[in-house]
Amino acid sequence: MDRILCRFPRGFHWGAATSAHQVEGGNRANDWTRFEQKPGVIRDGSVSGEACRHWERFDEDFARARGYGHTMHRLSLEWSRIEPERGRRDEAAIAHYHAVLASLKRHGLVPVVTLHHFTNPLWIADAGGWEERATIDRFCEHVRFCAREYGGEVDWWCTVNEPEVYAFRSYSEGLWPPAKRDDASALRVMANLLEAHGRAWRILHEEDRADADGDGRAVLAGFAKHLPQLVPARRWFPPDAIRARIEDRVFNEAPLRAAVSGALLLSIPGAPAVARFVPELEKSLDFVGLNYYTRWHVRAFDRVPHVARRGAPVNDLGWEVWPEGLARAARRAASVGAPVLITEHGFADRADALRPRALVESLLALGGEIASGTPVVGYLHWSLMDNFEWAEGFDGRFGLEEVDFSAPARPRTPRRSAEVLARIARANAIDEALAREVGARLPHIPG
Repeated sequence: MDRILCRFPRGFHWGAATSAHQVEGGNRANDWTRFEQKPGVIRDGSVSGEACRHWERFDEDFARARGYGHTMHRLSLEWSRIEPERGRRDEAAIAHYHAVLASLKRHGLVPVVTLHHFTNPLWIADAGGWEERATIDRFCEHVRFCAREYGGEVDWWCTVNEPEVYAFRSYSEGLWPPAKRDDASALRVMANLLEAHGRAWRILHEEDRADADGDGRAVLAGFAKHLPQLVPARRWFPPDAIRARIEDRVFNEAPLRAAVSGALLLSIPGAPAVARFVPELEKSLDFVGLNYYTRWHVRAFDRVPHVARRGAPVNDLGWEVWPEGLARAARRAASVGAPVLITEHGFADRADALRPRALVESLLALGGEIASGTPVVGYLHWSLMDNFEWAEGFDGRFGLEEVDFSAPARPRTPRRSAEVLARIARANAIDEALAREVGARLPHIPG
């Protein structure tokens, strides 16, 4: 009999993640839909359009996810569908999301609901977006509505997704709407999103009193934190080390520290620092949502400051595939004193050539980290299916399932990786036979 290499804790959650704009199709009232119409802003020239048609096909998608042994699913509620105009809520959209949550329950999938996953209603964007502090208030009104409306069906809430990524992609690098290039704006936006998280955390605990899954807790709320490894490309070159340290401090350390201490301390050279205390932000994590993809080697003064290690395996987008990084990121996320839920982890790999082995090796490393005492409660793969990957368009194929975007029905075809993760989820373990099949190394990791 093949020995068990890694056994996960009893009750460990397995599943996948999506976000509304990337999979639903038909979103027409948010800032991303408008942005996609501009020439040259999307890598492959595509628009999200009908995306995966998940708006119509959600029930069959969830049925397949359950068939893969998944027990949890992360999704987002599209704010612009629920509130297309300020103060006017769309009853059909509200009912639709009730149907989505009912489908998840029917298929035995615990929902993890994200309330802000990069998109904003046009009426928010046109009023200044997240640069304006009034947006925090508008978002909190939306959170309060969702807590009251869906609290009986949801216990796990993710307030905001990757506030640091949104801020720098949209307001510093200018790659996402509103396509600004101003570091001062990026810091203000990041601070406003983190404050919004803290206030949303309090609202969810005030308003959601219903224990949807019967575990004795009505609310588990956190944010999703992208936690890349940032290391100097040339350790002998001090500017690389300095830049890596500055980026790590503002991008990784500051958001995690703020959600514990309540202190927003954001600074980068050449921009006014943001420093304020937000009482609602203090101790505002019931869990840390960890999004992890890659390690970047940082080069000071270069036109391309973030590069993969020379000779390292890379995914289709040029990101280094470094399985050990998932365990390291989990350890760092857990340092805030809250359990960790892996809310995103995956590989852009259209051919599914690297993904099976990288998935198994990443989970072997994660299992070893859990065995050493790091509290990780679940793993959600990005993504259940190929989808619209923001500025990468349909070039980034992260799905456990391949989607044919050329066909009107958007047919899905399971990749080998879907069955690899299914075998792990069903057994709640990785055995030697599976590791051999995918060509993974066979370290002994106590279970």
